[in-house]
Amino acid sequence: MLRTFPEPGTAIDLGCGAGVDTAAMLAAGWSVFATDAEAEAIERVRRRAADDARLTTALSRMEDVELPDADLVWASYSLFFCDPAQFPRLWKRIREAVRPGGRFAGQFLGDRDTWASERNMPWFRRDGAEALFDGWAIERFEVEDEDGEAWSTPKHWHVFHVVARKPVPGPA
Repeated sequence: MLRTFPEPGTAIDLGCGAGVDTAAMLAAGWSVFATDAEAEAIERVRRRAADDARLTTALSRMEDVELPDADLVWASYSLFFCDPAQFPRLWKRIREAVRPGGRFAGQFLGDRDTWASERNMPWFRRDGAEALFDGWAIERFEVEDEDGEAWSTPKHWHVFHVVARKPVPGPA
C-alpha cells in the first residue's frame, strides 16, 4: 500500500492498537499520527517508535479525535468499533482529512457479518460501502465473506477491504 505513493508523506493510523502498522509506516519514512482509545495502545506504539520525532499520538475515541490533514488514513479493522450513531460525522472528518491525491485504506463490516446482528457496530451492504467513496477512485474493493474465528470464537466474516484515492481538483 505505501508503495503506491511516490514518496513518504503523512499518515493517520486510526485505532493504532498494537502499533505494528505505525511502526511499518515510520520505518518506510512516513510521519504518523497514531490514535487509539486505549492508553495501553498509545504506550505500546510509543515504545515501538522510541524517540522518533515523526510520531504524534493522541489518546482519544475515534469519534472525538481531531484529525490532521494526511496523505493516508489507515483504519485497519478499527471502524467496526465506532459508535454507529457517530459514524457519519467521523466519516465526514476522515474524508476531509485526506489530502487531494491521498488515500483511505481500511475495512468496513458487511451486513452478513456475525457482529452486524450481535453487536452495536456500523455495518454496510456493498452498495452502501461503495457509496462512502462517491467521487473518489476506488483502487481496491475486495469482499471477504467466509466462516472463521475472532478471539477463538467461531464467527462469520463479511468485510469490505477498501483502498480509495481522493481526487485532485482540476483547473477552475
